[in-house]
Amino acid sequence: VRPMSKLATAWAGAATLAAPGLRLMLRLRLARGKELAGRLAERRGIDPSPRPSGRLLWLHAASVGETLSVLPVLTPLLSQASDLTVLFTTGTVTAAALLAQRLEPEHAARVLHRFVPLDVPRWAARFLDHWRPDAAAFLESELWPNLLAACHARGIPMMLLNARLSPRSFARWRHAPGLARAVLGGFDRVQARGEADAERLRMLGARQV
Repeated sequence: VRPMSKLATAWAGAATLAAPGLRLMLRLRLARGKELAGRLAERRGIDPSPRPSGRLLWLHAASVGETLSVLPVLTPLLSQASDLTVLFTTGTVTAAALLAQRLEPEHAARVLHRFVPLDVPRWAARFLDHWRPDAAAFLESELWPNLLAACHARGIPMMLLNARLSPRSFARWRHAPGLARAVLGGFDRVQARGEADAERLRMLGARQV
């Protein structure tokens, strides 16, 4: 297991301490219609439904734009791998609704939507220990240190798809080079949006870009 940087360790500790406040935040989001009643537990990695048998790919798209970009991949992916189930997580209700509307009916039983757990170590561990994905793919710039560290600790292969990193974000990450290496260095492959993004990701420690 790759050693955590001091900042990554601090992030994990801060997220653990913030967990009670995050529970309150989720209830406030529910009151504003930004979470779904009956599904708040998913944001803490809790799920009573069983893991399906066979191979499971965890695919995470933060919101509507990322969901739209990856939808065309689902049909050929599922057609080529008959034993594969896709666990499709999003962070927003609107993305969940879009997925339900756009998903091909014949694939609906093999694509399970859940809301991604917040980046608290215990919640991330609970989510991964329940679903036990065989691989994980994240869209664009979804870089949650505790979720990614938990995947890496369990030996789950990870890919960052259509990866992007703006000059502004690059400048911010350069102030935390150890955390950047810890986060980006865990990906087994990074498919960048373009060469400029690829170069910025390499400079921060991404491999196989």
